[in-house]
Amino acid sequence: MSTYEVEHGTADPATTSTQAPRRRLPDLSTFFATLSEITPDPEHPQHRPHAVPVPGDVSAAFYSLAEALRVMRQDSASGGAEGETEGNAELGSDDLLSQMIQNLLSGADMPPREVEGVSDEFCDMLDRVPKSSLKPDQACPICNNPFLEDEFPLVVRLPCHPTHMFDMECVRPWLRLRGTCPLDRVDFAKQLREKEEARKKLVEEDEEEEWDGMYG
Repeated sequence: MSTYEVEHGTADPATTSTQAPRRRLPDLSTFFATLSEITPDPEHPQHRPHAVPVPGDVSAAFYSLAEALRVMRQDSASGGAEGETEGNAELGSDDLLSQMIQNLLSGADMPPREVEGVSDEFCDMLDRVPKSSLKPDQACPICNNPFLEDEFPLVVRLPCHPTHMFDMECVRPWLRLRGTCPLDRVDFAKQLREKEEARKKLVEEDEEEEWDGMYG
């Protein structure tokens, strides 16, 4: 006996899921290409290996990521997932995206002298959340896609709060450019810069003490 789907060329309305379609993730290749030119990786040849970032370069990175997030938001408006999820009750995903886009556009209008985000190493060292500990109602605060809809989810937890979990693919570009948690704006990049400055200061003090010891 043939099924309803075979006879009618469609799905049985009684069994069709009402779940909203997954929000489409935008192509971020342009953003990462722009970012790589501003923050060169010494292991890879650059088109401008000795160039110093200028405001226009940094603005391009801000605009590129803002446009990618705008694509994501437009996809949601045309039928993507909506609503709040565990760990993101303070902001709906579209509200968060709007705030992130506005932040990027403001940064593009008044760009810093250099990219102030975190390094790839920081992203790679983020705490990975095992699939077995994820719940069906948990979703990425940025794309709003449930983590468990991905067969092999790569979910990371930011250091600022145990519930601030994201798809790595969504949060990495933001961290690389802005260096903050999208939810509470904890500035990881600033923390890292302050630690590095403190380390350099200690090294300089140790060197001065050695110098004084030699010629004191």
